[in-house]
Amino acid sequence: MISDERCEKALRYLATSDEQAAELKADVDRSEFKAKSLKGAGFLHLEGTVADRDAGSLQLPEVQAAYEDHFKAIRAYSAIANKRALEVLVVEVWRSVGANRRVGNV
Repeated sequence: MISDERCEKALRYLATSDEQAAELKADVDRSEFKAKSLKGAGFLHLEGTVADRDAGSLQLPEVQAAYEDHFKAIRAYSAIANKRALEVLVVEVWRSVGANRRVGNV
C-alpha cells in the first residue's frame, strides 16, 4: 500500500524536477542537432559516392564524439523521464486507493 508520505514525496519530486527534465530534453535535441551538423559538414568535405561520403562522415572522430555525447544526453534524459513516470504512477495508485477507501471498497 502506498502511504500518504510516499505520495507527498512523489509530488514533491515531480514539482521540483520539471525544470531539470526540460533542460535534459533540450540537451538531447541540442546534441542531436550538433551531431547531424558535424556529419553533414564532414559529408561535404569528402569525395566519392553518396554512400561512401555518408559512411565516411560517420567515421570522423568529431562526429563519433558528437554522437557519443548525444547518447549520453539520451541516457540522462531517459533516467529522469522514467523516474518521473514512476512517481506519476505512485500518485495515481495513491489516488485510486483513496477513492476506494472513501467508497468503502478497501
